[in-house]
Amino acid sequence: MLVVFLALFLVSSYLWLYEARYFVGRASGVRTSFSIDNSYLFVSPLRAKADGQEKVRITVFVLNNQGLGVPGRKVFVSRDANLIIETPQSLTDDLGKAFFDVAASKSGEYYLQVTVDDASLKQKAHLSFY
Repeated sequence: MLVVFLALFLVSSYLWLYEARYFVGRASGVRTSFSIDNSYLFVSPLRAKADGQEKVRITVFVLNNQGLGVPGRKVFVSRDANLIIETPQSLTDDLGKAFFDVAASKSGEYYLQVTVDDASLKQKAHLSFY
C-alpha cells in the first residue's frame, strides 16, 4: 500500500512540475509580444461636430498571434494642428486596449497613424468632423 501511495505521489508531483514549467512559462512569454497583423483599431462615432467639444473615441486593441490582448504596450496617435487629442489610456490594459478621445476645431476628414512601441499599425484611424 505504501508503494502505491508513493508511486501516485511521485507521478502527481511530476505532472504538477511539468505543468508549472511548460504551460505557465510558455503562456506568459506569448503574452509579451504583439502582432501587427492581429492588432486593430476602431473609431466611434463615425462623424462628429467640429466644435472643439464633441469627441470621437479611437480604441486600439493590441493583440498577439493567438488573438489575446497584450498588456503594458505604449500606444501613440499622430498629431494634427486642427485636432485636440486627449489620452485617457495610452498604455494597454489586460485586454490589450488603449483609447484616445479626439475633438476638432475645423471640419474635415483626418487620417491618423497609430503606433505601438514604434511599430505602425497597418490600419489608420479615419475621423470625420462636420
